[in-house]
Amino acid sequence: MKSGQMKLGQMKLGKRSMNGSYCKAMALKRATFRFRSFSFMLRAKVMNNSTFHRIEASRVIAILRGNLRGHERVLADALHAGGLTALEVTLNSPDAFGVIERLLHHAGDRMAIGAGTVLQPDEVERVAAIGGQFIVSPNRDVRVIARTKELGLLSFPGCYTPSEVVEATQAGADAVKLFPATMLGVNYVKALRGPLPDIRYVPTGGVTPELAREYVLAGAWAVGVGSELIAREFFQAADVSNALSKIQARAAAYREALIA
Repeated sequence: MKSGQMKLGQMKLGKRSMNGSYCKAMALKRATFRFRSFSFMLRAKVMNNSTFHRIEASRVIAILRGNLRGHERVLADALHAGGLTALEVTLNSPDAFGVIERLLHHAGDRMAIGAGTVLQPDEVERVAAIGGQFIVSPNRDVRVIARTKELGLLSFPGCYTPSEVVEATQAGADAVKLFPATMLGVNYVKALRGPLPDIRYVPTGGVTPELAREYVLAGAWAVGVGSELIAREFFQAADVSNALSKIQARAAAYREALIA
């Protein structure tokens, strides 16, 4: 009887020991998860602050759309030499993810680099995996916005109406791309800022240096510029040196218009 009681006691003691070890392991696992989550959030916050500051430094997001033919590094250099500090590579361009990755390695220490024409959450995941810093879309898709914020990137969805602007902001957007700006105009930004003054607006489409200045004075946070900055000549010329000089001069024109 005593032997049976001893065995029973040993079994209970073993269970308590196993339970104690299991609880310690689970506590350690939870603590590790919380630490990793905090570390991720901290890294994302630092990256987001840096990205915000770089965009605000020039207030122009240069849109790279089309076949860059391996010239993305020298293009980034020309744009930066002209005073611009943010690049958006559209995903409907050839080898877009490769271009983004190469630009991050080449200019990621001095320019904010993200992706445009992002339409699906899985595209956000691919951009995040290679180190992209912001996501721009031509439309407002709450799935894309949500995935962007989950992965710690800045979200700039496309909006046209006040309802879309509010919905995008409520979904977590950091700024809204007003697109197409050619159909809206400077007065539209002024009108939006009446009831919605705290939202960052990024008019995109048909923005010249003169219009860029008017938009910012009207309350826009930044502007998106594509073909007005990077002309067709760059994509067609056998020797891009002349085109790059023109691009640098145009970049400087935007920069001067916005700091005047």
